[in-house]
Amino acid sequence: MNNFLNMLRAQTQNGLSLFRIVTGIIIFMAGYQKVFVWGFPSVQSSFEKMGILLPQVSGPFIGLLELIGGVLLVLGVFTRQLATIYFIEFIVATWVVWGGRGFAGARLEIMLLFAFVLLATNGAGALSVDRMLLKKD
Repeated sequence: MNNFLNMLRAQTQNGLSLFRIVTGIIIFMAGYQKVFVWGFPSVQSSFEKMGILLPQVSGPFIGLLELIGGVLLVLGVFTRQLATIYFIEFIVATWVVWGGRGFAGARLEIMLLFAFVLLATNGAGALSVDRMLLKKD
């Protein structure tokens, strides 16, 4: 059992890379939906109904942040900085969704909130542009 645990421990950076890539895909798809499926007017309307400040600015901003930032996360570019921004976004999202639908309705937001804590504190992992350019994480 110890050998197995040691083997897993040796793969931490690769696991972190995989985690970052999957999280980036999820965020990219959320941004894609906001920008290309719903469109900015619909996103603005939704943000307004949820009580988010300045929906005409925050709606398009979040849509583009998720779309472009999701691609950057997949590549592992500016991972810690993006994760910090997304952490703030998901504090707000969790607050808004939890207030409207309770804990059960906010599960995804809570999961992403803590995913971004992990990425902000641990970086991009071994397989990333950040790691290649900086030779560290």
